Amino acid sequence: MHAVSLESRRAAAEDLESLQELWSASELPADELAGFLGEFQVVTDPDGRVLHAIGLLVEDDQGLLHSEALAPGSSHDPDSCRSTAWKRLRIIARNQGVRRIWTREDAAYWSTCGFQPVAASDLPEPLPSFATREDGWWLFRHPEPSQAAQMIQQEMALWQTQREQEAEGFRNRLATFRIVAWGLVLVVAVLTVVFMALVKTQQLPMRR
Repeated sequence: MHAVSLESRRAAAEDLESLQELWSASELPADELAGFLGEFQVVTDPDGRVLHAIGLLVEDDQGLLHSEALAPGSSHDPDSCRSTAWKRLRIIARNQGVRRIWTREDAAYWSTCGFQPVAASDLPEPLPSFATREDGWWLFRHPEPSQAAQMIQQEMALWQTQREQEAEGFRNRLATFRIVAWGLVLVVAVLTVVFMALVKTQQLPMRR
């Protein structure tokens, strides 16, 4: 319910105090992270309160999702905050040509939106400067342009199928409605004839 009213945007200087409180509550190095304010996206409620913050470091075509922090005691679902942030982060990463997004964030949400665990032995070459060859990394891979085009075609085909199914369902409902309507007309016509016959019968003069 709360996710509808949440908004995500780039962190601004006026958010710094709130962010430092979030970082400290999450046991993150607040003073150090303050120097990288421009990397962070924040999620706010309708009152402007910062509920969630997460950083995205971009290095060439690689990105690092890091330093996630949530407001303690918030009534908003943490995964709703993550979902709101992730929608914006994907757009930002795609616009900057990022093909892989790395993270060591371990919230279960990230495993449900495309991040896959990668063992140290399976890490690609070369590694970006922020990554180390050890276990615990999760990777999200943006599809290649050809794959993206194929996915769009599949989604369009699915959308077209759904539209056709909806149109067929509408036609079936319309046909049923017409049958019911004509049935009602017929019933009304029969009842009218019967009523008129009864009225005419009652109006006939009685024979002596």
